[in-house]
Amino acid sequence: MKSSEAEFLAIAAYEASVREVMTAPKPGLVDSEGSGCHDDMDCALFLKSARALAPFWIRQARAGLDGTPPELAAARLRAAGVEMERAMAEATGGVNTHKGLVYLMSLLLYGAGYALFSGAPRSAEAAAGFAALAVRGAVERELGALLAGPPRRALTNGERLYVEHGVTGVRGEAERGFPSVINAGLPALRRALESGASFNDAGLAALLSIMLVCEDSNVMHRAGYEYWRGEYLVLAAAALRRFRAPSWNRAPLYELERKFMERRVSPGGAADLLSCTYFLHIFSSR
Repeated sequence: MKSSEAEFLAIAAYEASVREVMTAPKPGLVDSEGSGCHDDMDCALFLKSARALAPFWIRQARAGLDGTPPELAAARLRAAGVEMERAMAEATGGVNTHKGLVYLMSLLLYGAGYALFSGAPRSAEAAAGFAALAVRGAVERELGALLAGPPRRALTNGERLYVEHGVTGVRGEAERGFPSVINAGLPALRRALESGASFNDAGLAALLSIMLVCEDSNVMHRAGYEYWRGEYLVLAAAALRRFRAPSWNRAPLYELERKFMERRVSPGGAADLLSCTYFLHIFSSR
């Protein structure tokens, strides 16, 4: 039973990563129709990266299924995560295709596995909740110290955004229990599917919904914090209002793509959370 569940979770994670890149059109992002704002990657490279990561997902699922306590899980997940980043780099020639997803999906695999181990409901909420326990206090430990004084090195993009604007990024998303997925992406995906949308179009509705609520450091890095909190959210909201049942006309997404191309905007954080949305949908629907 445990072995079959581990295999199911690993396959679900791989499927989610493939579905994400194949979902199209995703404004500014790599998908099956093009490379968006990226000159160094395309759909084939993402699929190659997803395949390189696939053998590792089962290890992250087993961390939860084996009953690893939440306070010990992060170290176990991190050890495999280092190997995964190395495999990704070898597959892509050093291009960062899935680094954020390695972090987020590893936590959700643990959370889903631990939910099954503990007898909790087979739900997205349970998986995200246990994932959050594995990184409880991470924002304060890893970012909070920066407020006391800068380190003797250059700040990373994520660290700079935290110091200047309080942006917690993927760490905060995970520690809060994946609210962008649980409260936005997953409900939007399910509503769209119930209305008769294709899985692709339901994914696009989920992506736009996630874009409205997640702290996307990729967007902030490329176009600036003020753009993210202003024009970016206005544009995403306008596209979501127009992309709806019953027609699911994709014209608003192509218009958004053109606007994003002008600023080289790529909502990569939202894309990673779309993969997470797909995974939790698959997990909770079994």
